[in-house]
Amino acid sequence: MRHSTPDLSDQYPELQCLPYQFKSYGVRTSFSGPVETIKAPNDNSKVKAVLATPGEDRVLIVDGGGSTSVALLGDQLAANAHRNCWSGIIIIGCVRDVEILETIEIGILALGSVPKRSEKMGRGSIGEALNLNGVSVKSGDWIYCDRNGAIISKQEIKLKK
Repeated sequence: MRHSTPDLSDQYPELQCLPYQFKSYGVRTSFSGPVETIKAPNDNSKVKAVLATPGEDRVLIVDGGGSTSVALLGDQLAANAHRNCWSGIIIIGCVRDVEILETIEIGILALGSVPKRSEKMGRGSIGEALNLNGVSVKSGDWIYCDRNGAIISKQEIKLKK
């Protein structure tokens, strides 16, 4: 179901927005779902592992610390996420293969793009609570995203039709 984050923000002013200026890269420009979290310091090993599992319409939030050194998501991982039924992916960092990401039926928000891939060193953690510029996000929270931004809720919001 499509939703408007400005309308949700107006209706639920207590909810926090992720404090980033995202660019949208996937086909889906509006997506939502329960959150799974990853910390990924310039290493997308954990991202690859998680996106290979059933997504069950969840949204993966990858805290890359805002790094522009390497891409934490590319076309192959995004295609795998789509095949495994992930609703979307948010990268606090960069993606690559943007011309292909724009053809994949998934929501993708990231801070930017860079051509360099990450090394696979196994660094990072899955399911850890994140502090994203003062906004607390943990696995099981809900997120609502569109081209305006992303809103975090501790529980599912029943969207009006």
